[in-house]
Amino acid sequence: MTPAELYTLIQSDPQAKALFAAGNDTACAARCGVIAPPIRQKVPADQVQRLASLNGLWGTLKIAATNSTLTDPPRGAAIAFIDWVEAGWPLDVDNPAIQQMAATLVSYSLATAAQIAELSAAANAPQTFTAADVGVARQEGAINGVT
Repeated sequence: MTPAELYTLIQSDPQAKALFAAGNDTACAARCGVIAPPIRQKVPADQVQRLASLNGLWGTLKIAATNSTLTDPPRGAAIAFIDWVEAGWPLDVDNPAIQQMAATLVSYSLATAAQIAELSAAANAPQTFTAADVGVARQEGAINGVT
């Protein structure tokens, strides 16, 4: 996030704005970490497998992948998901091909929307800010004549 974007974020939140005005840059930075949109990232394969195991998705997909009477596409999607994770590749849940795979699994009742949503939420990483970041944003506001 640029200093100008951070300044705008601070000004958009009454609590952050009050901390900023009081000169409490450390508390303002902490508040910004709460209100800033998350950064999307790929989910490590071991985390995908752990989450899928805990929410029941992994077992369902393993059964579907080994069921020779199951037709494609659901079996193919199950095999692709398992192969991807077992190869250790991180899962980019925002990739259109991955989203299509997830939609296929849901449409054939091999996954629920809640299970897929849990994997998608794992891609959210909070943004972190320091008091120094807030100080730079303060300078940005002063430079642009908006403080």
